[in-house]
Amino acid sequence: MATRQLTVLSAALLLAGCAHLERSACAAPGGSNAQIEGTIHAFFDALRRDDQTAFQHLTTSRFFAFDAGKRYSGIQLVNLVKDAHARRVELNWSVGPVDTRFACEVAWSTWENVGSAGTPPDVKPLRWLESAVLVREDGAWKIDFFHSQRAAAK
Repeated sequence: MATRQLTVLSAALLLAGCAHLERSACAAPGGSNAQIEGTIHAFFDALRRDDQTAFQHLTTSRFFAFDAGKRYSGIQLVNLVKDAHARRVELNWSVGPVDTRFACEVAWSTWENVGSAGTPPDVKPLRWLESAVLVREDGAWKIDFFHSQRAAAK
């Protein structure tokens, strides 16, 4: 009898666990793809303009990035780009099609960024493989983590 009770209890726990998993699955809110793409484009626009305020509105307070083999906080990344601009370095970005996967209030987006970088007249074409983790905060998608890596030459 104890074995049967243990089997029933185990089955009940398994079913409850499965039911819980199904309940926690959720779809992204309508329009999320467009909102996320807008956030990503605005992120690069803020960096292009050295606009720290806009950058902070597009990112979470926990934001950090992996870029050029280092970890940067939000202010460090803004300052890195701002310092490059002060040295007359041109950074040109063009975000390609964004592929996004959702898990409720979290999204992971990937894209190829084709552009160029350098000090005129030595500006060279470059490609980056990039990704971001976005979270939904106060009804808006914000970037929580950003990763950029130079792509291998084609």
